[in-house]
Amino acid sequence: MTRAGRGGSQEQSNDDYDPYAHRETLKPVSDFGSLATLVKSAVGTGLFAIPNAFSDVGLFIGIVGTILMGMFITGSLQILLKIHQTMCIKLKKPILNYDEVVVASLTIGVRKPWLSARVATFMVDVIMLTCYMGVGAVYVVFVSGVIQECIDTGKTIDQGYYALMFFPIFFLMNMMKHLKDMASAAIVGNVLLFSAALIGIVYALKDGIGEKWVWVSPRIGLYPKFIGTVFFSMVSPGVILAIQHEMETPWNYTKLCGVLHWGMTFITLLHVLVGAIGYLKWGTDALGNFIRNHRVNDVATVAALSMQAIAIYFTYGLQCYMPINILSNAYVLPALEENICKGSPFVWDLIVRFAVSLATCLLAASIPKLDLFTGLVGSICISTLSTLIPVALYILVYYGNYGSRKWRLILGLSLLFIGLVITLCAVVVNLTLIVQYFAQK
Repeated sequence: MTRAGRGGSQEQSNDDYDPYAHRETLKPVSDFGSLATLVKSAVGTGLFAIPNAFSDVGLFIGIVGTILMGMFITGSLQILLKIHQTMCIKLKKPILNYDEVVVASLTIGVRKPWLSARVATFMVDVIMLTCYMGVGAVYVVFVSGVIQECIDTGKTIDQGYYALMFFPIFFLMNMMKHLKDMASAAIVGNVLLFSAALIGIVYALKDGIGEKWVWVSPRIGLYPKFIGTVFFSMVSPGVILAIQHEMETPWNYTKLCGVLHWGMTFITLLHVLVGAIGYLKWGTDALGNFIRNHRVNDVATVAALSMQAIAIYFTYGLQCYMPINILSNAYVLPALEENICKGSPFVWDLIVRFAVSLATCLLAASIPKLDLFTGLVGSICISTLSTLIPVALYILVYYGNYGSRKWRLILGLSLLFIGLVITLCAVVVNLTLIVQYFAQK
């Protein structure tokens, strides 16, 4: 067990309480391991869906839109981490989870609390459970689709059954309890994922670009679908705080050239590269996993699909880390302490992990359509957690201290308005597309 010191952090030098100095980490993770975990938590199934997202908007808007959204998301995450630091100092606690940050912001430092602590906590927990269960289900859809592509090219068995048949291996991944262990798997997953992406890029470039791409797509009604996919692909907001909590040097996380900025810059550029090359090759025919656009399942294609499945499988544990922690720490353990539930913590921990794994597999079996599922989860859940909630909290936390000409208020309201508009548009469009999918099916 190690205790984090100030490490040269000047961010809160005038305050008596320094969260970093009081933070204890059971299994501290290095900056490189944290960077690998950050990249792996965000780069997954969505990366291979980006060419399909580009097909909704065209090459130019795809590139510019991905960069702008990367900047928007990074700024929102910086706001979240800043608020986390502020609330830790006010409460004199070394770390706070995402829901605790929200509750503290709603009940501390404003003239009149908006909600009670219990209601605020429950609302955030519901949002986070919905979000990460949805993300986990998308990952199950992805892995089951890859397995079907490799062993059942004739599609004799529906993809949904593969999601159910491979439930035991997903449950096994969710038995990992520490981010330190997941960080090691994340490094291996990164290598496999980038290798698969490299094979896909080489295949896309070897015969030249295709003819079905345009600079700007005239299908404006599908633009919000692009937004939902990018949101899903580029960020995992709940894990953002968890990564810093486990760092050996947490003060390096939010520096100008720190782990967060390097990670988000790399993630953004990688999405631009894969999206542009995949779209130039296959245009409007780009699938939710562009590797499956390969016409022949030769050795390289099967290898790429296999590496994809293994890498996404490793990431699945990271996405389920938050719902398992929420259910166990916020509900199961308190119920056991109050004798509301009977049994040992070990047994209930197994039950929670089993339930989360089973729920994601059942959800994946019910909607085995990767691109639509990705856009819906991204537009509803990820956008809410990564942008809307942090920006709203920013406005609350700085209540009465908005600076000269109230620039903080203007900034917060502007970001909130932009976030609300694009989120609502993305939700409506993706829900409409899903309804159309089931109607046609």
